[in-house]
Amino acid sequence: MKDIDLSGVISLMQTQNDYINQVYKIIYVLYTDLNVANNSEFQKFTVHFNSFMLSHAKSEGFSKAAESIQNNYVLLEKLIDSEILATGEQLEFAVIHLETAIKEPRIRTNLQILLLNQGILMLEENQLKIIETVEGLLEKFRQTQLQN
Repeated sequence: MKDIDLSGVISLMQTQNDYINQVYKIIYVLYTDLNVANNSEFQKFTVHFNSFMLSHAKSEGFSKAAESIQNNYVLLEKLIDSEILATGEQLEFAVIHLETAIKEPRIRTNLQILLLNQGILMLEENQLKIIETVEGLLEKFRQTQLQN
């Protein structure tokens, strides 16, 4: 495996951090609207989004450790299985609750909700890229091991 490959994962995770920070600012503003703040689905969204943020932070730290220990298949397997997929799952739970919250007319009309929804779409897209990149690294590693 090449350094550039793991650096690509870390770069995607840093991009994810930027998206998370932008979305978090929107969530903070949305909590000033009582129609949104008191909505149980929005509250559930926030719980899962916070879990997603914590899981992402662990994934990023884990990927930096994997980068320092090149060619460690076991670490990459653990990264995808226990960290990155868990992170994606929390994001998916958050999305489900946000979509349900948006169905309520009083929430749907809040312009910050539209920004939040757009930010979440960007997070989902980037999370998919992270998963695909790490899975690609694992596949390259498997092929290298089979050739040796």
